[in-house]
Amino acid sequence: MNAMLAKAATVLLIAVFGTALVAAVAAFGILGIRSATQAGTVIAGGELDTAVATSQLAREIDASYATGEAALRAADPATRSRLLGTLDASLLPAIDAQLFSLQQLHAGDPPAELADLALFVRQWNAVRDLLSAPGLTAQPPAALAALGGRLTAAYQPVSAHLALLIRTQLNDARTDHGVATAAAGRATRLIFGTAGAGIGIAWLCLWYEIRRVRRSLEPSQDQAEFADILQLANGEDEAHQLLQRHLERTLPATAAVVLNRNNSADRLEAVTPLPPGSPLAGTLRGAEPRSCLAVRSGRMHVENGGRSPLLSCPVCAPVPGASSCVPLMVGGEVIGSVLLSRPAPYSEAEEQRIRESVSQAAPVLANLRNLAVAEIRAATDGLTGLPNKRAVTDALKRTFAQATMSKSPLGLLLLDLDHFKQVNDQHGHGAGDQVLAGVGAALRNALRVRDFAGRYGGEEFAVLLPDTGVAAALEIAERVRAAIAEITVPGTDLPVTVSVGVAGFPDHAGTLERLERLADAALYVAKRQGRNRVELASVEAGPDLPGPVPLARAAENDLIPSPAVPPV
Repeated sequence: MNAMLAKAATVLLIAVFGTALVAAVAAFGILGIRSATQAGTVIAGGELDTAVATSQLAREIDASYATGEAALRAADPATRSRLLGTLDASLLPAIDAQLFSLQQLHAGDPPAELADLALFVRQWNAVRDLLSAPGLTAQPPAALAALGGRLTAAYQPVSAHLALLIRTQLNDARTDHGVATAAAGRATRLIFGTAGAGIGIAWLCLWYEIRRVRRSLEPSQDQAEFADILQLANGEDEAHQLLQRHLERTLPATAAVVLNRNNSADRLEAVTPLPPGSPLAGTLRGAEPRSCLAVRSGRMHVENGGRSPLLSCPVCAPVPGASSCVPLMVGGEVIGSVLLSRPAPYSEAEEQRIRESVSQAAPVLANLRNLAVAEIRAATDGLTGLPNKRAVTDALKRTFAQATMSKSPLGLLLLDLDHFKQVNDQHGHGAGDQVLAGVGAALRNALRVRDFAGRYGGEEFAVLLPDTGVAAALEIAERVRAAIAEITVPGTDLPVTVSVGVAGFPDHAGTLERLERLADAALYVAKRQGRNRVELASVEAGPDLPGPVPLARAAENDLIPSPAVPPV
């Protein structure tokens, strides 16, 4: 603990020192920038404005001189009067206003510059007096020519002085710009020099923080990856395996087992492989969901974590090392648990990571389970508990394709209850439903685990016998017939019998369509031969015919053959 505190204090001091250096760099930078900004403001607001005003004044003075010279040379008194009027009305007043503005801009200049400006004003006044002299319109040409010479002589020093003023202002602007540039350079060098040490220390701090952040982000990245991949799971089994692999990958030396709560059988069972030699193989044998304390309490349960629990879990207590069991909860309901174990106890951060992973997985597992249940219900006949017609059709195609690829035999039994219409007519549909339910139970009890039985519609049933030859198929068909003959309906002496048609692949047919046709034809023969019997298909029933054929729906008097198959 002391070492950790010392390390934290060191990091804090480095951070504080680095912060101080950064603050100093920022302060010097602000001062330098402010200085450069002020210099720029002087250039933009003083020299630039003055240069612009002087240039504009020069244009106006040039225009006035040109207008006055044109007026003095004009032979027509009317033209001379108009030009002189323009001078008096607009040009000269505009120059007076601009000259006043220029004097205001130079108000803060040194005395020498002010004296130079005053000299320029006097020079201009001499030109202005010539341009605004009274009686110019009525002067004779000789007098006007002499006046033009005087105007030219007075204008030349004004023009030269204007050019000097403009050059002076441009030179001042360059000087001020140089000063500002030098100040900015000094500020820049100061910033870089002062920041050098700070950058080095800050780099070390940054490197340390990056390593620390990366270590802290690894669990979050693993959790994000797990959440994304979990959404791609095809079913509960794959989701269980993803949860197991994720926990074992992110927690060192961990063995994870996902336990499922089977409510229908009232059992707690492992749905992921157990570690080799795990005692869970024994403790889970016959275990109920409440045997797991995490399932019972809805909270994480820890065994061998350093302190002996008041109540040990009979499921995970024998597991060597330390174990943590977390319930899988969805909407307040516990659907299972996840048991993790390893030699060393889990830290608080690791336990939090376990809870987050299980919390992410629980709703996905619940949705996949609900989806699987919905799919089973959609493919199950509600009365008999057997697969319905759609499922029978899919199973026929799938099983026949497997038999074709593996070149293994396949037996097909088609069953039809005898006189079932009379059962409904004489004893009601309730009795008929009891008969159908009894047939479903009889088929489940009489068939092998790998066999498939389904209700094909009404009182008709289909049985698929994978890897079964014709002889074995006949034996199973006879066993099924006998089992159905033992069905009794309470309150009646109603006999329940069935007729069965048997056909096999490849002995009788090479296609699924022909296999169904031959089994259907054999069923019709059983009906004609007195019912409650098993008949084997004849290979001489005819060539393969395209297209699927429904099961035989022979009339109860057996005088009307199936429309799909001719009588045999």
